[in-house]
Amino acid sequence: MKSRAICYLDATLDAKVSAAGAKKGWSKSSVIEAALKYFFSSAIEHERDALLIKRLDDMGRRLARMERDQQALMELCDLSMRYQIAYGPRLDAAAVKSAFTETVPAFENYRGQLERRLAPGRKLLGEALADAIFNEDDFRKAPVSAGEKT
Repeated sequence: MKSRAICYLDATLDAKVSAAGAKKGWSKSSVIEAALKYFFSSAIEHERDALLIKRLDDMGRRLARMERDQQALMELCDLSMRYQIAYGPRLDAAAVKSAFTETVPAFENYRGQLERRLAPGRKLLGEALADAIFNEDDFRKAPVSAGEKT
């Protein structure tokens, strides 16, 4: 036995339900019942789960890429420090303090330039590749005049 339910529908939604219910073998009640069955079915849950899994996989790949990039930067800093320690001049304590005091303004200038460079959010590699895009004309040789040797 089916129970009775009363619902209020928006005019546009009611028009759509009425149009679907006007088809042979359907009624407004059967259209609403089919819609509710689909809404509560496990198929919609599987679709939702699939979308969440896809989004989580995408986020996982992005995090892995960020971790890889961070690891590369750490290795670069490590190599830079090893080079500096191995080949840099040895300084006594007074010279270290003096060098530090002299380099603070230059370092602050560097940080300011770096902040301005990174503010737009563009990547240096992407800009370098965009600048390096060539046309076919770039590889064509210019006509050689009679006086030039090849």
